[in-house]
Amino acid sequence: MPFSIGFLNEPPSYPYDDPATPEARGVLILGEAKEYFGSSLYQWSKKEYETQWRHAIRALLDGNDRAALITEYVGPQAATHLEWWPMYVVGNSVFIQNHFLFYDQFAEPFSVQNPFSLLRDRRTTNEKGEKISEWAVTIPEVEEFARTLSL
Repeated sequence: MPFSIGFLNEPPSYPYDDPATPEARGVLILGEAKEYFGSSLYQWSKKEYETQWRHAIRALLDGNDRAALITEYVGPQAATHLEWWPMYVVGNSVFIQNHFLFYDQFAEPFSVQNPFSLLRDRRTTNEKGEKISEWAVTIPEVEEFARTLSL
């Protein structure tokens, strides 16, 4: 499948040698690319991540021009940032980038109920004029994955 996101069938790891902070490894498939990630289970469970991913995919398929897949969430009281993969719809394509969202860079606090309010417009170059890495999949590929989720 050219687009999917999910957790690997592996036991949790403990990257910080802290038994209270497990991490689950996952993979985001973007065409031919596989991007692996680690999701802290300190604040969210695997189910909560998967619920957020379904919500983001549903938002795109319902006509929103942007949404994001959160792959690392620990609230601002315990971390400086979260990791997410903004998805931008342009025509029949979905462009996906990897970003860190630093909580202290926004006037309004991050809200898990309305996470996409802090998504900026798609940029293809950074402040230095260098190309930002991004991957492209098609809307039908996202729809195909959504069918496996019963969205």
